[in-house]
Amino acid sequence: MMNMESKLFNVMEKGASQRFVSTILSFGLRNPLTRKHLIDALERATYKMSFKSLERPDKVKEERYYMGSALLRSIERAFETMSISPRCMRALSDILISKVMVEGVYIRHTFEEKHGFRPPTFVTISPTNVCNLKCKGCYAGDIYQRHTLKYDVFDRVITEIKEQFGAYFFVISGGEPFMYRDSGKTLFDILEKHSDSYFMAYTNATLINKDVAKKLGELGNFTPAISVEGFEKETDDRRGEGTFKKIMEAMDNLKENGVPFGISVTPTRYNAELLLSDEFLDFYFNKKGAMYGWYFQYMPIGRKPDFDLMVTPEQRYKMLQRIWSVVKEKKIFIADFWNSGTASDGCMAAARGGGYFYIMWDGTITPCVFVPFKDKEYGNLYKLYESGKTITDAIKSPLFTRIREWQDNYWIKQPKHKCGNLLVPCAIRDNSEAFYRIVKETEAVPTDPGAVEYLKMIEEGKMPEYNRKYREYTDPLWEKEYLGNHSADEDGSLFTQGN
Repeated sequence: MMNMESKLFNVMEKGASQRFVSTILSFGLRNPLTRKHLIDALERATYKMSFKSLERPDKVKEERYYMGSALLRSIERAFETMSISPRCMRALSDILISKVMVEGVYIRHTFEEKHGFRPPTFVTISPTNVCNLKCKGCYAGDIYQRHTLKYDVFDRVITEIKEQFGAYFFVISGGEPFMYRDSGKTLFDILEKHSDSYFMAYTNATLINKDVAKKLGELGNFTPAISVEGFEKETDDRRGEGTFKKIMEAMDNLKENGVPFGISVTPTRYNAELLLSDEFLDFYFNKKGAMYGWYFQYMPIGRKPDFDLMVTPEQRYKMLQRIWSVVKEKKIFIADFWNSGTASDGCMAAARGGGYFYIMWDGTITPCVFVPFKDKEYGNLYKLYESGKTITDAIKSPLFTRIREWQDNYWIKQPKHKCGNLLVPCAIRDNSEAFYRIVKETEAVPTDPGAVEYLKMIEEGKMPEYNRKYREYTDPLWEKEYLGNHSADEDGSLFTQGN
């Protein structure tokens, strides 16, 4: 197995032939006798890669390893607890791992040589704002007018992203992705045409009936991240009566058809403890079979933003500790969009290398799902195409460039002993005054009234004060545990202790 481990490490570090990677992963994952050995080898390769890459504090590298290990063990549990369909299994190995990790490497290198920065590794697209639910606090904002991305534009931008960025992973959001309709086409047409790519969609799951689940199992290149708020009471309170029961049926339908799925939750000051409780984790990950979980703390943007719904600084700090406890000890793959900044290598916005950006239903292009501001010149996909430009021009815009400069100065291009605090990695949420300056300098345009309200929260001092209070918890921790004399053994002792 050490030979396999060595080869896998070389793949992750340098890239290798897609055929080799696809063959070894496909066979290893499908065969129960070899699956554990393959996962073990991948985990060791992940460990080596975590400590060889990036100029970051050692504890940051440790936490990147812990998160990678939890993902691998979650995949292992998924294979053990459900019969994953052959096409889903093949997609996991052929697309998500080998194509994303290997083939895209060469395109990304070429892009960096030409443009001077690494391209993003994935993109989030909301092809429609139409939804069959109206959840409290939804970041997508009020639906003043229904918008749906034209199918030919949807198809074209995915093709460009693959060809120009070497990105084969796409996140679909909304609105409700399964409500997408244009020119007789649906989301299934996108999945079928772009069978060389892997898609994850944030969905309320109420439309995933037996027929939809069967189709997803046949396609294989799709995983739904199902939105829940807790158990039945909490979910129905936010999403509408009867939603929870439909979600339970959808999860059963997906399991019956071998489709891996996860959950997506929105912690607020009223449910934060519940969403990380043993009871909650056991129900969704052990009983229902979720493979992963995404935690998106409530942001006061979108539909009727409410500052008082945000988790308190104290709650967020407790969530930080609890999430890493679950990842390390239970080896459940859960990641918090803000609290897992050490695992993601900080803020992923503005199309930075390893990061992403966001395309909305009306063609609006923003740095992040949670950054409702667009560049004044390059902020719309339709206008870009009408002027003969491409998606690359959008990510080279002044707004995106300025945010990447902030990222470089904060941590990316800093030596590890001067690395900015990745426990507060986000520009708009954690460093609101810096973000405000970027908006004013670039004359960025708010995309909805909620964005204007958010700027007022900064001007009135609400967000800066929130940032200051949370840093009272995290700055001492960062200085002591991350920038201090903490040193991890690169000989594998940490790996040995964790197994």
